[in-house]
Amino acid sequence: MRTPDNDLPPPPDRYTCDGDAAVEARVARDQALIAAAVTRILTPPRFRALVLMGGYGRAEGGFVMHEGQPAPFNDYDYFIVVRGMGRAERAALEQTLARVSLELKGKVGVDVDFALLRDESLATADYSLINAEMLWGHRVVAGDPRVLAAMPAMPFAGLPQAELTRLMLNRGSLLLMNQRRLEAGEAISGQRLEIFFKFLFKAARACGDARLAGNRRYHPAYLTKAERLAGSDVAWPGQAEFLGLYDQAMEAKFHPRLARYEAAGADPRAWQGRMVQLWLDTLAWFEGVRLGRPIPDWEGYAAPTLGKGQGRDTLALPGNLARNLKTFGPLGLLRHARWALRHPRDRLISALPLLLANPGAAASPALADALGIAAGSPWVAASERFLDLWRRYS
Repeated sequence: MRTPDNDLPPPPDRYTCDGDAAVEARVARDQALIAAAVTRILTPPRFRALVLMGGYGRAEGGFVMHEGQPAPFNDYDYFIVVRGMGRAERAALEQTLARVSLELKGKVGVDVDFALLRDESLATADYSLINAEMLWGHRVVAGDPRVLAAMPAMPFAGLPQAELTRLMLNRGSLLLMNQRRLEAGEAISGQRLEIFFKFLFKAARACGDARLAGNRRYHPAYLTKAERLAGSDVAWPGQAEFLGLYDQAMEAKFHPRLARYEAAGADPRAWQGRMVQLWLDTLAWFEGVRLGRPIPDWEGYAAPTLGKGQGRDTLALPGNLARNLKTFGPLGLLRHARWALRHPRDRLISALPLLLANPGAAASPALADALGIAAGSPWVAASERFLDLWRRYS
């Protein structure tokens, strides 16, 4: 298994950092149940392997206790490696897997997410954050244990920095979901409060990732991330507050007890404001590092002339044009022609800081241009448009 910076890979016989035998056995039973469900609907030679990714694949999954019994807390994320399947066959399989994942959620208690990975594409796999992390730490729970050996090396030191911009987009979008609940006047309590804080802490951990990557010190293991952030000799404004939030986010990752915030009378709006500002400050710093110059204000950052690194090479331009044409239509392309050759994710990354920095405000011309909507559109409509696009292009 390839490892970054000559570090040891995660332990191959664990799913959590510090769960006892009962915790490990519970997660193992879930893996057997999920593997059985997948292999009932997909068999060799089409099926190559079921690969567990994410925290449990890296031996750092979280768990909770319910009435004295352990249960998983994080989602179970998988790649299913398939062979010799055409596009229509894969589409049909994805529909079946969507149904199966819902059934499995009812049995294991957390989301079960499947994505297909073509065996034929492994040797030319994208140099991406998700692929690099999967190579470093994964668990093959069914099928060929060496299924990923064909993938090229993906050292973290050389990871394209725009991959972290994409991560910030995805975690910032969770903050936007929180903000929509606040703007709608929803009561944030019970399970809603738990989800609210889960999103806050995911954003905090992403900010830590961006800080490390901007200093070329990124690492996939959370304990190593925490050590490197705490031991950083490069200070930045707001560092102490950030590290305090990051410590809480780390605790919530491994030992979630989010109900305590409700018991303590936590103010969701105040927490959201702190986290949004942290996210905005981190993104501004990181994008300045990536671009090699300080970014302008968020209106200037939203300009289509300022690339966000998605669809990064010349060969991607025809595909970007086709995506914009399909998504925004010919008239939308004409009205917002400067965006025509940018990947739609560039538009999302451009829009999100404006939505988070100005909750409730009507869409500025720059925001409207990025989202392909009319200037002056209500914030609620603009945020809904953003999330619709994000679900397609995250």
